[in-house]
Amino acid sequence: MMPMKKCAIALSLLFGSALALAAELPAGTVISADNIDKIKNDTFEGHTIASLLTERMEWRVKNNGWKLPLIKSQEIPLDPKWVKASQANAGKTKINKDTCQIDGWSAGQPFPNIDEKDAQVAEKIMWNWHLGQLTADLSYVPLFTQILIDGASGVHSEPTAEFTRYAMKGRLSGTPVEGDGSERGRQLLYFKSPTDMKGLGTFTIFYDSAKVNDVWAYIPAVRRVRRLSGGAWMDPVGSSDQLQDDLEIFNARPCWYPGYKFLGKRWVLAVANSKHPLWNKGGKSFAEKYPVLEDKAPFWNMNNDRFEPREVYVVEATTPNEHPYSKKVLYVDTKYPRIYYGEAYNRKGEFWKFMEFHSYPAKADDGYAEARTSGGVIIDFQRNHATVFLVDTPTWKGNVPGKTSNDFSLQALQAAGR
Repeated sequence: MMPMKKCAIALSLLFGSALALAAELPAGTVISADNIDKIKNDTFEGHTIASLLTERMEWRVKNNGWKLPLIKSQEIPLDPKWVKASQANAGKTKINKDTCQIDGWSAGQPFPNIDEKDAQVAEKIMWNWHLGQLTADLSYVPLFTQILIDGASGVHSEPTAEFTRYAMKGRLSGTPVEGDGSERGRQLLYFKSPTDMKGLGTFTIFYDSAKVNDVWAYIPAVRRVRRLSGGAWMDPVGSSDQLQDDLEIFNARPCWYPGYKFLGKRWVLAVANSKHPLWNKGGKSFAEKYPVLEDKAPFWNMNNDRFEPREVYVVEATTPNEHPYSKKVLYVDTKYPRIYYGEAYNRKGEFWKFMEFHSYPAKADDGYAEARTSGGVIIDFQRNHATVFLVDTPTWKGNVPGKTSNDFSLQALQAAGR
């Protein structure tokens, strides 16, 4: 008995010593390759650093120069209209797989009360993202940049573009539904620079059904509009590392993916209260123009923002056979529909891309409280290349008065291109 008692005492002392060595880290601590192994057992807001990092996150910190400055977590204000509309859906909505619709939904989150034991929990999380995003009915982003980065040599292209998305259903300002109810929304995107891309753009109609998006592209060189194939939602955005399906990390109708798996709930470090703007278009030096990026290889790390603990659902999405990816793993905020990270795997099941998006709370022109993207990065580790998106946030507007769906059409795309 004596050896066992001595062993138990020794283990107790060892465990107690380890607890004594662990510390609660202060805000302002920067997690990096230099200190990650030393502080993994330390805590921040009661969570160990090890538990706040996914496997891919830890790998990036240790091997890819990623740094995570810590800030205390802050609640995101939820607009009362959105909260009321979401709560009204409780117990009234259901997934209709035959029509690829949510029966009973009109606005807000279709499934405000997520039950982790529900057999459809993963699908409901994704439908909440698809239909219930905390954004204005009109998001007008007159200027953002799509920085193309080689991991060895740095920035090699910086096209700029304009983006507008207009909700046709689920509207919380003005008329709840515009048109005949078949459309979910419209999107207009066109490039402003460089010269050889100026005017090139797309107009997209999203449907509230299984029907794939209708997409038209304007080609300024020939002054012609071309209708794209129904699979355009899986195509790359220009020459970037991002697919149309990767906009805001997941940009597909949930029913277009054949299956989802709920992997659980956890905490991660993410950017929900981003600094902004993260891009100063008039900056002369790298540091002035891209204050969020670190001017050293691999050049794409958004190291100068602020990360906080966020609770997320982890969902694995299986892609259709014709998709470039075999699956995506998504990290979705549990408090409101926001995806912070995505992992994409190739057809061999090998890790391929890492997606990271930063957001911040803002108010639309009419006072609607929303969550906006300040920037994001899609990293293709197989070719050591990345695309960083940074928004000129001071010019972003939401729910601009006087705008209707008539302002967002194929004719508007042609006029912008000319």
